[in-house]
Amino acid sequence: MNYEIDQQKLSEQIILTARKTSVVSGLYILLVFIIVFAIYSIGLFLLFDSPKEFFRLSNPIFVEELLVSKATEIMLLNMGVSMLMHYFLSGIYGIIKKGLVLPYSDIGNAFKSIFSKQGLKVLNVIVLVQMVSTGFSYLLDLAGFSLVGFGISLLLQFLTYFAIPAIYIANLGVRKSIQKSIALVNQKPGMLIVFISVTYFLSLIGILFLGIGIILTLPLNYIVAYSLYIHISKQID
Repeated sequence: MNYEIDQQKLSEQIILTARKTSVVSGLYILLVFIIVFAIYSIGLFLLFDSPKEFFRLSNPIFVEELLVSKATEIMLLNMGVSMLMHYFLSGIYGIIKKGLVLPYSDIGNAFKSIFSKQGLKVLNVIVLVQMVSTGFSYLLDLAGFSLVGFGISLLLQFLTYFAIPAIYIANLGVRKSIQKSIALVNQKPGMLIVFISVTYFLSLIGILFLGIGIILTLPLNYIVAYSLYIHISKQID
């Protein structure tokens, strides 16, 4: 799977995709954040033995006791909410896919994608990666190697970077999408680390500029991943 990254062609593809889909994708991200926040709040509320405890969160001592007594429940809640958020956000690839072939794309295309057969495959990938990542992190944290667990989590995310685009674009299965992602990443790990790191940095700038900043910058992660996969696939497929 040898390939080269033509930065000029890739940049043109990213700019074209961003022009057509960034605003809709950004609005969809805001919607997902609202939904996930509401679900997380409900889940957190259900952890309390009584509604009165919810109003004691301003007490640092109570928060420390809660984190100790309900550590497992909080970890499972965080893992579940993280899976759900990544699953919903993967719908951005549906917006991008339709936006490149149709005059316009709307939020409905995201929901159509995540609730399709391909969306179910994506959910399987997300659950698998998240469970393995959380499992390693939890065990290593108990052994006193929390930083190692964090590093393994980042490595898993990096190796499976192309897994979800491979499902939505090439309709690959769960196993083949992960295998292809690992193979593509292993070809040029150094270049991809730099490229992806810069992309994440630029997209996270949107958090500092709420509103229009989120709409314009956060979709970059998905636009770049989609464009990169298309760019590479044209050379190896």
